[in-house]
Amino acid sequence: MRSLSTPVPLPAEVHAILNRAPRIEIRGPIPEPRFVVTMTRPQAEALQRWLHALHDGLKHDDDRRLTYLLCISRVAVALRLSGEEGER
Repeated sequence: MRSLSTPVPLPAEVHAILNRAPRIEIRGPIPEPRFVVTMTRPQAEALQRWLHALHDGLKHDDDRRLTYLLCISRVAVALRLSGEEGER
């Protein structure tokens, strides 16, 4: 993973997690492979802040904007689901 310059730094432990090969998981009604990365809630929140900073630094016509938004939304869903599991 390349390290990009933002006003919000990516913590070293999150960078190390993202440099590892993700686990591949297949489940659900439609057997579609998913890449799975495991991290703590604070690490996921730091990743989301970093992704927001990267997105905010892009020009409006940059093709990467949609990719960053998709990543931000996936982290947001994971955070929400992890919060619901903690309430059970």
